[in-house]
Amino acid sequence: MEQSQFIQKLLADERLLFAVIEQLFDIVFFMKVEEGPRFRYVYVSPKALHLASLTKEDMGKCIDDIYPKKVADHLNVQYRKAVETKTIVTYRDQMNIAGEYRIGESTLIPIFDQQGIALYVLSFTRDITEMMKREEQFTEIHQLFHLLFAYSHDALVMFDLTGQILQVNKELERLLGWEEEKIRSQNILRIFPEYRSKFEQSLLQLSQGESLTSVRMSLTHQTGAKVYVSANVMPVFDQNGRVVAGLAMLRDFTDLVTVKERLRQSEELYRKVVEFLPDMVVIQVDGAITYINSAGLHMVKAKQQKEIEGKPLSAFLQPIDEQEWMLTALDGEQKEVNVREMAIPYGAHEAKFLVIRDVSEQKSIEKEIEYMAQYDVLTGLFNRQYLREKLNDLMLKHTGLAVLLIDIHRFKFINDFLGHTNGDELLRQVAKRLKRVQSERTLLARVSDDEFVVAYIYEHEHELKTLVKKLDRLLQEPYFIAGEKLNITTNIGVSYACDANLSVETLLSNADKAVYYSKMNGTSRVVEYEAHMHDIFAKKIRLENDLQVALEKGELSLYYQPKVNIRLGTISVEALVRWNHPQLGMVSPAEFIPIAEETNMIHEIGKWVLQQACRDLKKLQQLGFYDLKMAVNLSARQFLDKQLEIVVSDIFASEKTSPSFFVFEITETAIVKEPAEVVRILQKLKQRGIMIAIDDFGVSYSSLNYLNRFPIDAVKIDRSFVRHISDNKKSEEIVRAIISLAHQLNLFVTAEGVETEEQVRFLLEKGCEEMQGYYFSRPVPLEQLPSVLDDLQSLIARWNEGKV
Repeated sequence: MEQSQFIQKLLADERLLFAVIEQLFDIVFFMKVEEGPRFRYVYVSPKALHLASLTKEDMGKCIDDIYPKKVADHLNVQYRKAVETKTIVTYRDQMNIAGEYRIGESTLIPIFDQQGIALYVLSFTRDITEMMKREEQFTEIHQLFHLLFAYSHDALVMFDLTGQILQVNKELERLLGWEEEKIRSQNILRIFPEYRSKFEQSLLQLSQGESLTSVRMSLTHQTGAKVYVSANVMPVFDQNGRVVAGLAMLRDFTDLVTVKERLRQSEELYRKVVEFLPDMVVIQVDGAITYINSAGLHMVKAKQQKEIEGKPLSAFLQPIDEQEWMLTALDGEQKEVNVREMAIPYGAHEAKFLVIRDVSEQKSIEKEIEYMAQYDVLTGLFNRQYLREKLNDLMLKHTGLAVLLIDIHRFKFINDFLGHTNGDELLRQVAKRLKRVQSERTLLARVSDDEFVVAYIYEHEHELKTLVKKLDRLLQEPYFIAGEKLNITTNIGVSYACDANLSVETLLSNADKAVYYSKMNGTSRVVEYEAHMHDIFAKKIRLENDLQVALEKGELSLYYQPKVNIRLGTISVEALVRWNHPQLGMVSPAEFIPIAEETNMIHEIGKWVLQQACRDLKKLQQLGFYDLKMAVNLSARQFLDKQLEIVVSDIFASEKTSPSFFVFEITETAIVKEPAEVVRILQKLKQRGIMIAIDDFGVSYSSLNYLNRFPIDAVKIDRSFVRHISDNKKSEEIVRAIISLAHQLNLFVTAEGVETEEQVRFLLEKGCEEMQGYYFSRPVPLEQLPSVLDDLQSLIARWNEGKV
């Protein structure tokens, strides 16, 4: 039977038709199609008249006759569409229920005669309000799910029940190096063939609605590296409660596996390994917690979700400031956390998605960095930068402010000789003594390797004088380092805020000048800054600048001081550099040699000295002094130059001079800094025939037994011991001991600073081979040296004849 015939028969029995459709649908409209087309109400289900704003009297009227134009136009559009397109039309609009918002879905079915002319339109309307609400909830849940996907610190993979990958997040790219576009639509059974049987079993469990927890796997990164993950897999349900997919959350514990592998033989160390935990994730709706992840449970010390769900987040989380928060666990433990928060749509509710990160360790590191920015780690005193900030504040508040700059004399040598560990211990002990004077009016700081500052606020000058005396006494007391007694000297420079014009730089600079003046003059350990010290520094700066061109301008020259061996009747000389400044006259080596070392000019000066000594020696040999030995001084900086051996060899070769005529004099400081390297350099020099002598022996911390490790030929007794031979029994004993021990080690001995006949007799009696000093001759220029050498031969003869 054709459809039109069926409908005609069905329409023939209207009572049966409408009895049936009223049981099937909420609302039924039966509309007659008239020319226009217009649509006239033939029938409306009685129970739904009010839903369409109709009455029984409206039956037989057209849509245009009943509703306002806007409503009528909307309905006519839908009905015309059904008639004109000859198709079923479905649309949604609001239902007219007072005080309640309801949505209806209408289906329009056009009915035609055999010639295709529209006769009627049958409309069925259902109330779909609840279904719409469910759809909205599903949409919101879908959005929440995608937020979790985006913000999760775990790698997430969604797949259907055949194993086909549907979606992954960015964390999976980081974890395995796979690009999202390439992995999507692949099958996990093919990607991980080694886990095929396990995955097949998992897919079966998922289809039955079961979850899988803590599934551990070893995967391979795109680079070939192993990645260890723990997977939690859960079923994903559709709105009808059917399992449609699986969601796997992969947590990276590669670091933990690596640590366990390294520490697998040490159970005690293994227990100390702290497991890495991801961030806490919380979803909050209307101020109450509706979801918290396992990491969050761990952070708040909860075992189950029900302990947390429904509680306000404010019960656990309190703001510290605009950026930091405090998380309080159930047991009262508190941690500083960082909170990332995002509002999410959830119907008429206020919902938030929060990611909470534990920053307590980071804050601890920040505090440590802040401490390091203000304090010296070794001593616990303020550092230079923080001192400057505090001094700036103090200078604005107090007129009675003084800075005491304390310098440890020869600390570099102590550090090199005793070792850096013991050097650090000395600095800690100095700081500990400084803390004995600490008060509300003092500020302590370490401003460089061997310099400390005590800033002091005073009302009367006598208070400052008392403090300085106390400090000087405290610092000069013996120190005990590594079981050894150690005496050190400190220089203290005092500067006043009233002389600094509110400038911290000037205040510290004045103290530095006072310390420098103290070290340079050696008359007092404590020196207060005075204006004339500025001239000293101005001269120092001028000398630094002028020394750069002194060699080019020919201002340097060599003077020679003889060294006499009375018993053998031989004479050697020591080359001493001098600087004749065009405006300042003769500049003392004590002034310009330290400057040369600070500015690295010492290397160029050292080369020039050796070259000039070679040339002068050849001139002396031409005058008949064939066996004359020439001594040249090497500074510690020169001696530790890796190119020294090459430089020396090149000079001797270019000047055509035999190295066997030369003695290199070096200080103890140079040889004790890097013993292994020193031995190598000395051996190379000795292989060329150069003799090695230790200059100024006895003033430092070395011993002859220590120096026995080095390939040296001679020692020079420092002038400070020789000077006091006649009036100081202790100096006499020291000189006697040095000569005796040196001879036991087959070392040649030279005594410096010999000025009297009495000293000569004593040294001859004790077996000293060679003497040098004003008794024999002052340093003289080359042109005077031949005459001086001839006079000394006569003096040696008189001594050997007993006429002196």
